[in-house]
Amino acid sequence: MLFHPISIILLLLTFMVQEFIPGLEIAQFATLFLPAVFFFSASVAAPFSMMLLLAFITGFIWDARHLPGVMQGFAGAEDVFGTGADVELGAGSHPLPFGLSIVLFGMLGTLLQGIRPLFKRGRLELPVLMVGLATFSWLLSQYLIMTFLRGSLQFPTGVWSKMITDSLLAMLAAPLIFLLLYSLARLSSYEIKYEGLRYRFDGR
Repeated sequence: MLFHPISIILLLLTFMVQEFIPGLEIAQFATLFLPAVFFFSASVAAPFSMMLLLAFITGFIWDARHLPGVMQGFAGAEDVFGTGADVELGAGSHPLPFGLSIVLFGMLGTLLQGIRPLFKRGRLELPVLMVGLATFSWLLSQYLIMTFLRGSLQFPTGVWSKMITDSLLAMLAAPLIFLLLYSLARLSSYEIKYEGLRYRFDGR
């Protein structure tokens, strides 16, 4: 089946493209985190076992790329908070434990598995919304863990603005990725199946 290996190749390519995606200065330096958005979108199309593999690859490479290092703040926006909270939401070095991204992606990918029937029927309203929600949850989780480890829980306005604009960008990119996955599934004769919980009336 070509759908799964090609999905992995596309995921790896998103990490290369990510290096050339700038932040939008007019929108709190909003950044499209393409690998994360691709993973969240692919989680709706891939079976559970494949989703876990994609979560491992995405989280491992993300942490390997952005850990460890010196705290730097948002790329190109060191003073965006105005409070000294020099944290970065996913796009730079941060003091998070290596492997945490794998866990976060795995948990959020499991959540997205529940809307696979809608994606199969071509109903993208909720899947697109869920991609934005997953992106926001991913960024928020990183920020909460970072501030907890640093011992200074702060919620400056810039943090919320950055997370919201990043999530909106993710929602804008999600339909294009879904279209790509639809085309890939059609070309590779891949059938999207929902393998969620099933109730048996015979008690088994």
